[in-house]
Amino acid sequence: MKTFCLAIAATLISGAAATGPARFDYDGTPSGNNKCALINVIMDESGSMTGDQNFMKTRVLPKLGQTLHSATYGYDDVFLCSAGFGYGTAHYANNANYYHMGCTKITAAGDIINMNVVDWLSYGSTEDGWLAMKQGMADVYAQIEGVNLLNNCASIDKNMILVTDEDRDCTTYVNKSWLKWKIYDNGYILNVVVDICIGHVGISSASSCRGSYAPDANKFGMQISSGGGDATVFEYSSTAASHYVEQAVTNTWYDSYVWHDAGTADHYSDLVIDEAGAVWNINSMRCTLPGVAEAFADVFVIIKALELSGPDDRGESSSNGDPHFTTWKKEHYEYHGQCDLVLAKDPAFAGGLGLDIQIRTKLVRFWSYIGSAAIRIGADILEIQGHGSEQDAKYWINFERKGSLSTVGGFPVRIADIDDGSKGIQRVTYEIDLGSKYPGQMIVIRTFKEFVNVRVVGATAEAFGSAVGMWGDFRTGHTLARDGVTVLSDFSEFGSEWQVLPSDEMLFYTTEEPQFPQKCIEPEDPRGQRRRRLDESSISETEAEKACSALKDPMDRKDCVYDILATQDLDMVGAF
Repeated sequence: MKTFCLAIAATLISGAAATGPARFDYDGTPSGNNKCALINVIMDESGSMTGDQNFMKTRVLPKLGQTLHSATYGYDDVFLCSAGFGYGTAHYANNANYYHMGCTKITAAGDIINMNVVDWLSYGSTEDGWLAMKQGMADVYAQIEGVNLLNNCASIDKNMILVTDEDRDCTTYVNKSWLKWKIYDNGYILNVVVDICIGHVGISSASSCRGSYAPDANKFGMQISSGGGDATVFEYSSTAASHYVEQAVTNTWYDSYVWHDAGTADHYSDLVIDEAGAVWNINSMRCTLPGVAEAFADVFVIIKALELSGPDDRGESSSNGDPHFTTWKKEHYEYHGQCDLVLAKDPAFAGGLGLDIQIRTKLVRFWSYIGSAAIRIGADILEIQGHGSEQDAKYWINFERKGSLSTVGGFPVRIADIDDGSKGIQRVTYEIDLGSKYPGQMIVIRTFKEFVNVRVVGATAEAFGSAVGMWGDFRTGHTLARDGVTVLSDFSEFGSEWQVLPSDEMLFYTTEEPQFPQKCIEPEDPRGQRRRRLDESSISETEAEKACSALKDPMDRKDCVYDILATQDLDMVGAF
């Protein structure tokens, strides 16, 4: 049943503020040791939602708890809070029919400790998901199942899930722009499961997502970017390892190929545009075709887990000349094998344009360095080599030595030489500015002598969300194998895993050994040989530390000292 109401005064809404347990302080700083996740479910309690409520509490939430607790994601605590809205009885404190259900935990076995928290009802009345999300955030407990979140957790990754099959019936005073800001200011990634159908341009009904013939029910959800002009659709695939593939839709306003119930686009889908969350098709969750609903649960959980455990909104990954790698999660490691390596690979980059970054390492006794880097965006390939003693930049654009270089894949390129006046060109910097599509983000390649450094500045999930390779998996931050599941903690094994394969299409203009199936050439006893070299060093550690002292990043300073002692060259600070 659907009943419309007038706007509710703020004085009435204030009566909805819950009493009882102390509320969570979003401005507080976690000071504990555990890795924590907070799932906040905002559930429509109108009469048509019984099946969806059962699906969430029996399939999705238990599976999400198990997944987050697994070794792949490594969460110590998974907290669950929920609220209902739209159930029309007198015990609700406001005309939007909001009610906080409480908070509990989900165990590693997938058990919801207090099932009352998900004991939603269904009897339709007036409803407003905006107010429910606002109040649902405010009502999170500071202490859940005896655990104080700020005292117990070192980090708290938050995900809000709104589930409704209607637009807003009851328009309260809550402002959409403010709500969107508040959700992300509180640290949540929002996902809305709503009445949509992702189909084709000009779609006018949800018929292709409903009933016994529902070809579009396999399009489970999508992330929306570029102000609504681009999207990544999560589509069911029975042959894919994770049961879904990502399909890019570019330069097309999303509302032109997505059917929405009444005002759903304006009320809910717009809240996730250009954010890390997604909009999901409730009709897929309801689909009776074999395997579709089960796959929806699997895919929904995978995407939620990836969102929660993914890197910070903006990050920086890098690889320095004497191979020091910094992953998207800012984990530092070394790999000294000689071969061509996949630094990052993202077929979905820039709406399907695609991005590949490969490096070529060279072995020098017991250590190696990055001597070349090649970057492909779209159809363009830019290869950059260390210039060694040459007083000139060394690059190839689409295999032409020093060809005309203004853009790569449509993104502008800037080249800058740094000449100290006495030693000639010491560094050459190439900046690929991604700002036209991803403001504030760029790929920076810098050469120092024969060494090459590759760095991504300001990386976001919107730009690099599907990236995998030596920088790790962007969504999870883990050093994953090519299967997308196995976490490799042995970095020698991890490096070998990401050797360039024929299927990766080697980007360099010349071929150098080893090439797969030849394995990467590993140095013999690199730590022992390097340790002995450091002990025999003519440059002291104090001198190296002084040379590197201007570097801001502590790990850069540490790597810089190590490289100076290994190469016996104080000028190596220029590689950082």
